[in-house]
Amino acid sequence: MELKDSVEIVEVSPVDIREPKFLIGLPDIGLVGMISASHIVESLDMKVVAYLESDLFPPVIVLHGSKIYHPFRIYQKDNVLLFLSEIPVPPLAVNTISHAITKWSVDKNASIVMPLAGIPVPNRIAIEEPDVYTVATNDTANKLIDDFSLQRLEEGIMAGPYASILMDCTKLGITCLALLAQSFPNYPDPGAAASVVKVINKVLGMNIDVGALLEKAEEIRVKTRDLMQRTTDQLGPMGKSQEYDLPAMYS
Repeated sequence: MELKDSVEIVEVSPVDIREPKFLIGLPDIGLVGMISASHIVESLDMKVVAYLESDLFPPVIVLHGSKIYHPFRIYQKDNVLLFLSEIPVPPLAVNTISHAITKWSVDKNASIVMPLAGIPVPNRIAIEEPDVYTVATNDTANKLIDDFSLQRLEEGIMAGPYASILMDCTKLGITCLALLAQSFPNYPDPGAAASVVKVINKVLGMNIDVGALLEKAEEIRVKTRDLMQRTTDQLGPMGKSQEYDLPAMYS
């Protein structure tokens, strides 16, 4: 049987929302995106409306409450859509997944796409409340940064799935605002995830409680320890060790 190198988004129920807000949480630095996205799903009681399917993906399922889930899922609550991955994105599938997600966001006429991620800092242990930096793809996203007095990531290099998503959004003219919280490089960081959720509350006018997330921080760290190791192993081939370093031309 010939393998398919494309990614298909399969809708399990019709997704017909006017100008949805689209959040993206993937395993990455500090698992910030996955932890924050999982907390939002639980807090808003979001429902699965779609999943991603491809022969590029490993044969993996996820079990929650004895129920089988696809590891790459899209949730919905009101006018919010959220893409959550509970396994690292395979390096060979990075660009294909990015193209599928950004095309789908165009098809759904998303008003904004917000990737949620971590940015590694060596002194994270000394930081009580991590700062959140932003990357914008157009004037609309830049206006949000100014309106809400957010911090910009001024210089650096990004690699991996989020870099591909930002590039696709730039090419397609999609309003994309990436949120990058200061994070432990190789440890699950619920505190950084909480900082991301606070910015989401501010920008999107939501009221997601971060108290429960911080209270369960140690439990989350234990549960996601193995995923953090698998994610770290996958990030190396994508050049993540060089991510956020200042480009040589500026040094």
